[in-house]
Amino acid sequence: MMSVRLFLALCAAFVCTPMPAQKKISIPLRYEGYSAPTFKSHTRKAEFATADDGTRLAITHYTPADETTQTQFPTILWYLPGHRENIDPATGKITSAYSPAEISFFTSHGYVLAAAEMRGSGASFGTREIDRGPQIGRDGKDIVDWIAKQPWSNGKVGMVGVSYQGFAQYATAAEKPAALKAIFPEIAGLDDYTSMFFPGGTQNISLTSFASNNIQKDDQNRYVPGSRSSLPSVPVIDEDGDGDLVDEIPIDKSGDGDFLNDGQPTYRDANKRQDIYYNATRAHLSNGNLTADTLAKAPFRDSKIGASAVTFADIDPAGRPARIAVSGIAVYNRGGWFDYHARDTVMWQAILAGNTPTRLMMGPTSHSGFPDESGRFGGGPYFQFLGEKNTTAGGLMQEKLRFFDRYLKGVDNGIDREPPVMIYVMGKGWRAENEWPLKRQKIPRFYFGSEGTLSQTAPKAGFAEYAVDPTADSRYAGANRWNYMLTGAHDIMRFTESDKKRLTYTTAPLSQDTEVTGHPIITIMLKATIPDADVFAYLEDVAPDGTSIYLTEGNLRASFQALRDPQTMIGAPANVLRVRPDLPWHGYEQAHQTPEPLANGKEVTLTFDLNPTSWVFKAGHCIRVSIAGADAPSFALNPALAAADKKATYSIREGVSGSFIELPIIPAR
Repeated sequence: MMSVRLFLALCAAFVCTPMPAQKKISIPLRYEGYSAPTFKSHTRKAEFATADDGTRLAITHYTPADETTQTQFPTILWYLPGHRENIDPATGKITSAYSPAEISFFTSHGYVLAAAEMRGSGASFGTREIDRGPQIGRDGKDIVDWIAKQPWSNGKVGMVGVSYQGFAQYATAAEKPAALKAIFPEIAGLDDYTSMFFPGGTQNISLTSFASNNIQKDDQNRYVPGSRSSLPSVPVIDEDGDGDLVDEIPIDKSGDGDFLNDGQPTYRDANKRQDIYYNATRAHLSNGNLTADTLAKAPFRDSKIGASAVTFADIDPAGRPARIAVSGIAVYNRGGWFDYHARDTVMWQAILAGNTPTRLMMGPTSHSGFPDESGRFGGGPYFQFLGEKNTTAGGLMQEKLRFFDRYLKGVDNGIDREPPVMIYVMGKGWRAENEWPLKRQKIPRFYFGSEGTLSQTAPKAGFAEYAVDPTADSRYAGANRWNYMLTGAHDIMRFTESDKKRLTYTTAPLSQDTEVTGHPIITIMLKATIPDADVFAYLEDVAPDGTSIYLTEGNLRASFQALRDPQTMIGAPANVLRVRPDLPWHGYEQAHQTPEPLANGKEVTLTFDLNPTSWVFKAGHCIRVSIAGADAPSFALNPALAAADKKATYSIREGVSGSFIELPIIPAR
């Protein structure tokens, strides 16, 4: 979110430059007079919440404490697959999933902060049949119901969390627990099959390998001495009552970080126990995890995953909007332009708008949060590149407070009367909008032409021959949208060198600043020397000195060429809830795949969207589209390319009757 100075700058801009065909923008200069930090301290307590089937789920809550008559508070719940708290066995230090600043901030404003570990995670009992399975939503409802019954609860609950934890919010909200009034999912999915596991029908290896390995490590409470990222979860029960929780963790006899492979548990004080923590953790070995190998054997959206009867359609949040839309639960979606869930975040807003209270915030982040107040940590490299110094994690906490004050405390602070969309236009700054996509967008076509031109005029017809380079790689300095490393990168993604491995189409230098905000859609007419092919397309900004930087991308496997009804994504008819925006959708079920679509010289037409963006191409810069047949090692090679000993040629039709990209141009005010 934004600081006071940024709000002032925004408001000044709105006064000087009216926004045609839009309602008057009303943005508060500061959040004062509504919610004061009344409470000076808080208490901590860990216990088990019991699910309907008797499974005990670990939860820690931090409750405001002060000399006051108030004893019941609204609760903000973080429901996560990792650890609600970590403990360092070497020192006994406990570190909450919440930062100290978050705990102090929200408890001082009269909120209980709670963090709960999922079934099969941390110190919780139970086993997950499959990661992201339907049980997560049902357990989430049970936790919310449990909270509502506690003596410190006023019966109203909100939820927070990023990524998987955002998915957990959608899953819980879809179960419609009576006490759940508002959720704040960040960088979270909608159609996870196409945004996370198999974008465009091609397996994303880097993302799924990293995520699965970390989830398994947390589930099994592994410990690596000296590591801040490999610590066990805090035990809930102090069985010997000595106040020391470290001695509730079994000794790792082999020293490999895993106490589960050492036989019967023993403890540093040599006392016998009921082995509560050990038994809870041991059950996690049976979790069904979404490993890269498991996913490779489930290549379609209707594939059964692992040993379960669950498909991607069952675990995707996309099956839940219809239930959330009628729940009355307020939803605030926060995403990033360089996150792999960028499309998902804006689609949640577009689909739910007008059905339940909903808001959207999109900033120039990857799969991450905002920088701290020093500007040095978090948020990825784009804030610094854009000269943005005012957007901070502290400002985002304040925005969450505004949201929860409105929907958990009933404070009439006006947030529900503001424009519901706040986007960071890269090259301009934060801007409020009334909808997504923007109604005032114009969508011209830019045609692929001979000699690598990209133009709105009709170029000469013909074909471009591209020798596919299987080593084409979208990473820059090891980082890209898909592998989490962009979060901590020191530089933005620059494509100047990697473009040499792709086929490029570039406009002439632009005569004026040109804003692209929305969903670019590309259509490629393709022949190939292999029977199936993957097409990766990238949108870039080329500076006058010839250097190019990455903006966004999309991809599609040719065997999923046919367009399908996007309503199948959410499993609801259009008269109940409509999928928005209107983007190309390819179904990705097994029956939707066309075997060898390019065999015998056949030409296919591939139409697909690129992840949404909001970028200003400055006058004198050029717009570039680059095309590749691989993105290694982030994505698995197409089997046809691998079978051809990685040698293949693409023929791409050019001209006004050939390939083109449609860009959502926002007219200058």
